[in-house]
Amino acid sequence: MESMDVISKRIDNLYQLVGPAPAGEAGQVENLTDSILSAASFLPSASTGHLADGSARDSILEVFKRKDELETYLDPSYLDEKQDIKAKEMYINTIANDLAGTFETLQKIKALEPTLGAEYFRNLPDVSEQLSTMSSATAQQTQANEELEKSMVALMQRYNEIQTGLKESLKGMNDRLDQLEQRLVDKKREDKDV
Repeated sequence: MESMDVISKRIDNLYQLVGPAPAGEAGQVENLTDSILSAASFLPSASTGHLADGSARDSILEVFKRKDELETYLDPSYLDEKQDIKAKEMYINTIANDLAGTFETLQKIKALEPTLGAEYFRNLPDVSEQLSTMSSATAQQTQANEELEKSMVALMQRYNEIQTGLKESLKGMNDRLDQLEQRLVDKKREDKDV
């Protein structure tokens, strides 16, 4: 289906280049595809010279001479050089900013190259053992921090549990005190009534 779409687009492109066909008897303009199909029906007789108009035969022979060019153009894998150049131009325009940034970075590196290649950079002592020691110490510290964080979380949970338990105990004690006060008030009323 894609090849048919490509051919259809190429035919439309060719139609735009050639221009509209002359108006028919009904005043409507044929599209290029219909013109090619109608021309294909009388081409066999035209190539043998059985046309009433001799001048039409010469035009048709010119078309037959360009048959290979038309087949190349209508091939779905055909890529017009102008299309290829436009695609490359669009690609370059889309990456132009990235290319400019990369070029600036390259210029900075070239400017720093003499400094980076200087003798004092070549005579740096080997510190790979110290770096590995520092890396392992950092890893151990990270692990200790994670364990400390876990224990802190556990302690906070235990604190919350204790706090909740105390609140419940205090509420229970408060409820009992309220009950005792109510009993005392009731007992005082009874004593007064007696």
